[in-house]
Amino acid sequence: MKNTAQLRAALIGKVHALAKRMGYDEATYRTVLLTQTGKTSCREMSDRQLSRLAEALECLSKGKPLPDAGKPPQASANGLGGQMLPTAKQWETLAGLTSRAGWSGLDDFRLLAFARHTAKVADLGELSRAAMSKVISGLTRRLAQLKAAAKVEG
Repeated sequence: MKNTAQLRAALIGKVHALAKRMGYDEATYRTVLLTQTGKTSCREMSDRQLSRLAEALECLSKGKPLPDAGKPPQASANGLGGQMLPTAKQWETLAGLTSRAGWSGLDDFRLLAFARHTAKVADLGELSRAAMSKVISGLTRRLAQLKAAAKVEG
């Protein structure tokens, strides 16, 4: 029987192997860790966090949705600055776009990375109505670009 340290090392190895199999570069890998666990290093995570991270990466590598995906994030008091919150229709639109992109919903780390880049927010709960509009517009354009590129290739 393996001891706890060996099991932990095996779990960290599994996380690294799954990230490599999925072709994550360093920035994407750290974003995944941060969005899934709040930590940027496997060494900083608890055994439970490591296990959940491995489970999430396993799901993504098999093309399955992330566990507990689908509900809109709660609004955060940070960063809103009194701005209007996104509408339910905007959340629905964004959820639909993530589905078209092949992502697993509103909790998918790829959406968070896209929103961070597009709207300069740390979390989806910080999106204002205007910032949500930017994310929706940007993702719509990105999907159109991918579709056009697929037509050229095919």
